[in-house]
Amino acid sequence: MAGEDSSAPKRKRPMGLKARSSKKANAVTSAGAQEVADFADETTATVMLRGDDTNEIDELEGIFTSALEALGEGEDERALTLLRGTVHESDRLLRLHDTNGEGELEPRFYYIYGSALFSLAEASQNIKDRGVYLELALHRLEQAREKMGDGVEARVWMALAKVKLEIAAEAASDVDAAMQALDQAVKAFGANDEAAQVLEAADLVLSLADSQRLPVCASSRLIAWGMAQARRLLQTQPDSDECQCILARALWLQASAMINDDDEISDTLVFAKLLTEAVEVLEKTESSDGLVLRGEIEINLGNAQDEELDMEQWYTKAVASFRRAQEMGELPEQFVQFIDDFENESDSDESDE
Repeated sequence: MAGEDSSAPKRKRPMGLKARSSKKANAVTSAGAQEVADFADETTATVMLRGDDTNEIDELEGIFTSALEALGEGEDERALTLLRGTVHESDRLLRLHDTNGEGELEPRFYYIYGSALFSLAEASQNIKDRGVYLELALHRLEQAREKMGDGVEARVWMALAKVKLEIAAEAASDVDAAMQALDQAVKAFGANDEAAQVLEAADLVLSLADSQRLPVCASSRLIAWGMAQARRLLQTQPDSDECQCILARALWLQASAMINDDDEISDTLVFAKLLTEAVEVLEKTESSDGLVLRGEIEINLGNAQDEELDMEQWYTKAVASFRRAQEMGELPEQFVQFIDDFENESDSDESDE
């Protein structure tokens, strides 16, 4: 790439939280069901519904909610126990229901069942198991959609979109079915929380597009979708930092797609235009994440320059962005190193003059 500086870090986005294990035997879920460590190996533990007069689907939802909370807190082992318990109890309830010949189970049951299977798929390290979980999750979520008729809830559309996106990524195939579910989810989002839900969906598709698990054309469609949603929201929320970051990420990913395997840019003018717009979008950002993103984009713009002076100007701007982000909290190590390397090199150049 023209003007490339070996001191500048390659594009890298820190993702995820470091998992923390926490063994909790005989814990009680938010709905009152008991988690029982009935084997020495806690991964074989079961979760039992109370079986009294309470609504078993309410209890089942409580177990699943507790599993999601455990995942969010990094308690992976407990989360897996609760997810397996959710699936085990869902299967038991379904078999019991079929045996007794009772009326239809409510759509919420199938949503919980399918969502738990999808979460297990995400947690699975075995490719074969992951594929089985995804197919089962899709089946149960489609049942939830069918049973809701014309009033399908946004969360069901969103869950279907997530499963279909992951299936597409596993097979490196197109994303047509997932895109249809995403569009339906956006239509179904409530007015009060539409922005937050749309931004969550946009963040999801951009992260997948950035993962390089999909064909280029499929990734491009996801990037375009995320960009369109961010632009739409910015029309009514021009000062939204979250919208600005989503749009800037989409522009950056679109520009990054123009870099080939040899680190050469197919069209430097378009590349610079996209990244310059991304920097302008983030001009007023006051968040640490937004400033870090702006600094990363400014590094990329510096790398694309032919003239050393132009390159250094962009690197200087990147350092300023990182410094401001550092004042708000911890800065990723690669950017701390970038600041040190750039400033040390600048000091060295001055001393040589």
